[in-house]
Amino acid sequence: MAKSRFLNSSNDRHAAVTDGVFAIAMTILVLEIAVPTISDISSGVALNEYFINFLLPSVLIYFISFYLVYNFWENTVILFSFSKISYGILTLNMLTMAAVCLIPFATGFFFKFYTYTNVNLFFSLLILAISLLYILMFLLLIKNNFKRYFDSKEELESAMHDSYNDGVELPNLKLYLRGITLTLFYLLLAPVISSLLSLLLAFVSPIASVLSFLLTLILVFLIRTRRFAKDNFDGMDLTDDEKEFLGNIRNSIYGE
Repeated sequence: MAKSRFLNSSNDRHAAVTDGVFAIAMTILVLEIAVPTISDISSGVALNEYFINFLLPSVLIYFISFYLVYNFWENTVILFSFSKISYGILTLNMLTMAAVCLIPFATGFFFKFYTYTNVNLFFSLLILAISLLYILMFLLLIKNNFKRYFDSKEELESAMHDSYNDGVELPNLKLYLRGITLTLFYLLLAPVISSLLSLLLAFVSPIASVLSFLLTLILVFLIRTRRFAKDNFDGMDLTDDEKEFLGNIRNSIYGE
């Protein structure tokens, strides 16, 4: 019992530090937009050029970066809703926070040199690295929290093999896969897809590379909308164990 209280206290402290990191990172983002001095703007023409060439792209990049940081924060909220969080996962989380702290710097760099391929590559690789770290953490979380549901892996594989040979179906396997993928991993894959697309577009069009991160917002919105619309499984013909399995995933991920 004492060990459990210690782990809960440690998790709470890690959650508090993590929230603080995200709060500071999201605040610093806007400070990276430099205000021009009077010596920089000597005429109305120069002011118009500043708006078109710097301010408008900077504001767009700011909102994209802000949303990406917010999306990572949402992932962290889900992370700390799991009941079993190992020290290794907490260490990975701190490594992830170190990378998140680089986002304001990368965004400020982006503000000034967004037309350069190397800057786009640096920003995209940073977002990709953070996204992959989250996927790694959640793979470990699923293993730690739902291990007992996968202890009969050989039996499942055998049943799948029989389904091809003897026509025996395993209808619940899709439930297991959907319960994990559609409620979690598709959400985690959204920034991965966006950052990979951004990496490719960086060699073609820097502006398109920046805008590709809007795909994260669109994908997450569509996945969450689809997921919540189909989340009620009370009317499904499921066993008590299957309902418990899906319920545990939903509760652990969304804290419901």
